[in-house]
Amino acid sequence: WKRFDTYGKELGEKIRPYDLRHSFALNYLRQGGNAFGLQRTLGHSSMAMTRRYVNLTQLDLKQLHSTASPLKKLLLRQGRVRKLNRWRRGLMTLCRKREK
Repeated sequence: WKRFDTYGKELGEKIRPYDLRHSFALNYLRQGGNAFGLQRTLGHSSMAMTRRYVNLTQLDLKQLHSTASPLKKLLLRQGRVRKLNRWRRGLMTLCRKREK
């Protein structure tokens, strides 16, 4: 605890072990890590415990969806890029309305 206090004073922030674990978990997933791998890395016996550490932002979810969406690959393969772009714009508009 003494080191946490020392480093926290230097940074002007209170640092707790939970904060470091949470930061690690979020960055692990943002860099493409697997949620089940994170669960094992953190030593959790259930995914419910791992969920406590990780709160993905709306932007994180949009980025994950854009890279992992099977719909994108399917539409691009069939040459339906215009429909995909139209659908994506509609989805983004809907998300913006919900955020307000």
